[in-house]
Amino acid sequence: MVFLPSTTSATPAVDVGLKRSHVDYSRHLSSEARARLPNPIKSIWKAAQVKAGTINMGNGDPHHTLYPICEMNFVVPSIDEHDPVQSWRSGTGQQNIIASYKDDPCTLSLRTAFAYGAGAGLKEVRDALADLNDRIHSPPNHTVSLSLGNADALTKCFRLLGDPGDSFLCEEFTFSAMTNAALPLGIQWVPIRMDNNGLVPSDLERILSNWDEATQGKRPHVLYTIPCSQNPTGSTLSLERRQQIYQIAHDWDIIILEDDPYFFLQYDLDVNQSTIQEHGYTRAMAEVLPRSFLSMDYDGRVMRLDSFSKIVAPGMRLGWVTSNSFFAEKLDMLTDSSSQHPHGMGQAFVAELLGSDGWGVDGFMKWISSLCNEYQRRRDLFMDVFRQNVAVSGFATAEVPQSGMFVWIKINLEHHARFSTSQTPTVLGGPTTNTADLMDELFQKLLSSGLVMMPASTFAVVDRAGTMGNHINDRVNFFRATFVGTDDTIRDGLTIFGRTLEEFFCC
Repeated sequence: MVFLPSTTSATPAVDVGLKRSHVDYSRHLSSEARARLPNPIKSIWKAAQVKAGTINMGNGDPHHTLYPICEMNFVVPSIDEHDPVQSWRSGTGQQNIIASYKDDPCTLSLRTAFAYGAGAGLKEVRDALADLNDRIHSPPNHTVSLSLGNADALTKCFRLLGDPGDSFLCEEFTFSAMTNAALPLGIQWVPIRMDNNGLVPSDLERILSNWDEATQGKRPHVLYTIPCSQNPTGSTLSLERRQQIYQIAHDWDIIILEDDPYFFLQYDLDVNQSTIQEHGYTRAMAEVLPRSFLSMDYDGRVMRLDSFSKIVAPGMRLGWVTSNSFFAEKLDMLTDSSSQHPHGMGQAFVAELLGSDGWGVDGFMKWISSLCNEYQRRRDLFMDVFRQNVAVSGFATAEVPQSGMFVWIKINLEHHARFSTSQTPTVLGGPTTNTADLMDELFQKLLSSGLVMMPASTFAVVDRAGTMGNHINDRVNFFRATFVGTDDTIRDGLTIFGRTLEEFFCC
């Protein structure tokens, strides 16, 4: 029997098996999702898959003999190399060819991959990713659906769960491309305070406890969060915070959208070599990777979004959503009547890569382990150059990220001669400092010097619900910088940054 630790010592652990039956998933659905009917053609197509050998004269599929393709070969690194990423980069390692065929045996036939399918994706791919999920997260009673990457999945989740006038919760700095996608749906964002360790659970509790539906509308029922290498801040939630956040979500019946594209990119991991030898890379990595919200989701309130964009290639536009079967069905219905199933080429590649003739799941996790080592090297180089060229001035500081691709650089504007903390707000609750103006000036100087970093204002979520004490524009003294470029990019970029920063503070 599973127990979830309480957030307070006064509350005893609860038998979660008694709670699961009380969750009403349907109350979280949007009006659009409630009104949507299954695609009738797809429903018949699914029924036709049940009995092998069924003659299908109902669909408008071109026959596979008319496909102008019979074979696809993918040249990939050999996973037998000791360090496959370094061998691949240097061109010294062996290569493997994995193939998809239309007429010969393979993991996923091109006859199937290139035909019309269901919105959830093809069974061979979903089964492979469900196996990966089981080995890493061990989620109870969850279903895998494919997506065209996390952006596609998130926008569909917003449509699935949000009505005009709803308020959703998110970190006060977040990936604005996604939060902006919810605005045309009439969804408003309620920002939660953050510190160096990510979302602050006590602030989440404060917002929900103090919410006044008479003046603020319906209490938020969805939390959108990026728990690992939070974009843009690079922070990663501790296990304790995740448990606290999940308990709060349970208490207030909140659905958690766990957007985790950087989950596999973790650094300073103490991977047990004996475990690798005895049980393989998957078991060894599962022991040291962060525990996800999905892994503790005993009552099915987590919709987890994973992607191949950061660990294979962003142009693949392929990811997967893991959720309870109720939400999965509703999500598939939306996909069947909108974007349709993900592309066959990407599904064929993933099926072969994770199949018995490709890397397999354990080989895939060996690649992930090697990839983490390379990104950690680049992160360490970034931080070393930053200390030498930037931090020495005292004008900027940065925390070392535990995961992901970003460093959140704080600009110490209190040292600037023109920094003011006594501005009169132009609107009630407006900013009282000139932080935003100075940061915009610094951004323009960097741009003129040939360097682009993302300013914090790009990611700031303005508190329109009035739940925060001060305006976020007083806290936008940060830049998001990436360390995943080449060594020369890191050195040259931070040299420009350090020089321009000193010029900015001296003027």
